[in-house]
Amino acid sequence: MPPKQYSFKVKGVLICEKDESEEDFNIFITAMDDNHAVMLVREHLRNHAPKGRSIIKGIEKKME
Repeated sequence: MPPKQYSFKVKGVLICEKDESEEDFNIFITAMDDNHAVMLVREHLRNHAPKGRSIIKGIEKKME
């Protein structure tokens, strides 16, 4: 049986490497727990966002 998964809303800031500009982001993701959600969000940003850093500012577990 697969592990239980929950929905999370992850909020944070992207800091662009090129000009140090900041962009807020919110992303919904399905994960096993909050640490797993953060790991998945960072991986997604690494693959799909401009080069730079990400700072996670909040995470909310959403009701099913």
